Amino acid sequence: MQFGLMIMARGPGVNGPGLSAMARAAEAGGLDYLAFNDHVVVPGGISSKYPYSNDGTWPGAAVGECLEMLTAAAFIAAATEKIKLLTSVMVVPHRPAMLAAKMLATVDVLSGGRLTVGAGAGWMREEFEALGVPPFDQRGKVTDEYIAAFKTLWTEAAPAMTGEHVNFDNVVFEPKPLQKPYPPIWIGGESGAAIRRAARIGDGWYPSNHNPANLLDTPGRYAHGAIQLDVAADKAGRDPKEIHRAYLAFRPINGKVREGDKRHALTGSPEAIRDDIGQFAELGVETMVFFVAGAELGEIIDGIAYLTGDVLPKD
Repeated sequence: MQFGLMIMARGPGVNGPGLSAMARAAEAGGLDYLAFNDHVVVPGGISSKYPYSNDGTWPGAAVGECLEMLTAAAFIAAATEKIKLLTSVMVVPHRPAMLAAKMLATVDVLSGGRLTVGAGAGWMREEFEALGVPPFDQRGKVTDEYIAAFKTLWTEAAPAMTGEHVNFDNVVFEPKPLQKPYPPIWIGGESGAAIRRAARIGDGWYPSNHNPANLLDTPGRYAHGAIQLDVAADKAGRDPKEIHRAYLAFRPINGKVREGDKRHALTGSPEAIRDDIGQFAELGVETMVFFVAGAELGEIIDGIAYLTGDVLPKD
């Protein structure tokens, strides 16, 4: 199994020294992926329900700061040498299809072919409206069409496309991404729609463990989701084994479980976490991305050292 670290482009990660320090610590610790989140603007008065909290409140609203994901990815590429870069996840409709395809290709070229595109349809209506992108209610169709445009632009010598939201012809799109046929596209999400999208057009499925409406926070619950993916892939005429299985473990790694609390999977002692990792691996998980919380940079760096030095398996 490969392992990664999820960082936030806010707080300690909202500046160059913070981002580069976290990225280099992850790389020095032997991690395979560095994942980072996507918001372009933080609207005031958010009514949309955040899918990953019990009360629908998005923690980022209280902070209000964010770096643009793909610009940050290019910066991280320059600050590192080997660690792979994972958009976790890019909200596909947030950027025009051709511009996003060019930005992603640029990151892949400048990083030496280290990009993996985690992709999703988004959840915040107010951010869609602030950006002036296609309507929120059409985000599923827009996501599918934009991803089709990415693949066309990345692989065809004379790319052309006529769709409801994307139209282009007579363009030169060079350089292509270094990875062939293109950077892997992992579809994020736990819902039935996300699973079906991964089965149809994804190179990988990348769910998180903390969506209350679609919990995948135990090996058993994950196994149920994986079965849905297998069934959907069969219906789409694909071999389920061709779809990479990744997993975002979003509860912070700190080794602490309060007395009387129920231990959640992938939390607690290093031994307990390693046992959980083994169970997920038996279910086909190939990449697992962890989260290290901290209000200060030093706290996060210490957390990365704990994750890579004490928690993760050594072989």
